[in-house]
This record gives sequence, structure tokens and C-alpha cells, in this order.
Amino acid sequence: MLRALIVDDEPPARAELRYQLERQADVEVIGEAATAREAQALIEAVEYDVLFLDIQMPASSGLDLAREIHQGSLRPPYVVFVTAHDTHALGAFTLGAVDYLLKPVSGERLAETLKRLRHLRGASSPEAGERVGGVRFLTGMQGESAIPVSLGDVDYLVAEGDQVFLVTGARRLQVRSTLADLQQALPEEEFFRCHRGYIVNLGRVAEIVPFFNGTYTLRLKGGREEVPVSRANARRLREHFGLA
Repeated sequence: MLRALIVDDEPPARAELRYQLERQADVEVIGEAATAREAQALIEAVEYDVLFLDIQMPASSGLDLAREIHQGSLRPPYVVFVTAHDTHALGAFTLGAVDYLLKPVSGERLAETLKRLRHLRGASSPEAGERVGGVRFLTGMQGESAIPVSLGDVDYLVAEGDQVFLVTGARRLQVRSTLADLQQALPEEEFFRCHRGYIVNLGRVAEIVPFFNGTYTLRLKGGREEVPVSRANARRLREHFGLA
């Protein structure tokens, strides 16, 4: 069973999410809280597998609570943010959130989240030690929809003017963050700031092509996209791929 705690200051929101979760045979809602302080007290008293956590709450936000849990416990529960606002996605995933759901939560999206939780639960064991934190997904916007993208599916990120876009296959999704913030949040062994305006997923690189004056062009898997490497970043690229 996945033992769940729902944290939301709005009773109707808690009731609706409880209704959806209790329709699952392997999910048990064993607690509700209306504030971060109430939730903290429950977490200290009971072992939960997952928190379904609102962000904007009185006094202390869901992000604050997630940060306290992440820093203060060797085996923190998984965190799924459930919110009406899409502006905190990057901050949520830097705290190791499993998912970021927008209200009203559809049954289809909740099913995806529960599938992910079951997989994580099945991959862990009592000997596994601390659960792995850090960013697992980036969330891009397509119209009014927030679309989580697994890091392995990100081809690259590009800044165009004052906007940043995530490119995955043929899709371009706007990301509400700066490249500098993303560079800090993403695992540096996987994502490389190859140019002032680009961060590339090194796992998606298919070919490294010398260009002009010590620069390179990266051709990505699938053959549709090319990403520039500036002269200032060329040495680090060569080191990474053993070309130095």
C-alpha cells in the first residue's frame, strides 16, 4: 500500500483528491492537514510514503515544507505537488518532487503519477538508504497545459530573447525559468551549457562536428536538430567525450 498524506488548506480540494485516491486499491489516505505546521506534526508521528502537497497555503508554503522534509529526514516521503499555479514547477523539482499536478487534477494525470510512484516504490528496498533527490523532470508549458518531461527525453534548452524553450523531439515547450537557473538545477554530468543560449543533454548527442575557429556543432539523435558549441566551452566538451 502507498500510505498518503494530503496537505491543502482548502477542504473541497482535499475531499476531491481523497475521493480519487481511495478509488485505487493500493493507495490508503491515512492523514489530512490544512497547514504546513499540521503536516509537519503528522509526518513526525507517522511514516508516510507520499505527500500530496499544495504550494500556496497560509503562513508557510508547500515548498517550505518540502524543503524542511528534504533536509531533515534520512528517508523523506515522496512529494507530489498539487497546485492551481504553474509558476513554481522548477522549484518543486529541484526539491526532488516526483510530479507536479495542476488543479483540477484529471484521473488520467493522477494515474500517471501513481504509476511513477509504484515504480519508485518497487525499485527501493530497506537497504537502499536515502532516496535520491534532485531534478527528475522539467515542466514545459503548451498553452495553458503544464507538461512534465523526463530529463532523458529533453534534447536541449534554448534561450530566445527573454523566453526559454525546452525541445523534446518535435515539440518546443516554454519553460518559465532562466538558463542560469536551469544550469544550476540540472545534473552537470548530463546537461552541458555548451553556449550562452543553449544547454544540451549530452546523452542525446549523436555527432560532434568541428565548425569555425575552434567551435563545434552537435548533431542530435534523430537527425533533426543541431546545437552550437561556443569556443569558450569547446575544451570542456572535448574533455567530456575524451577528445582532449
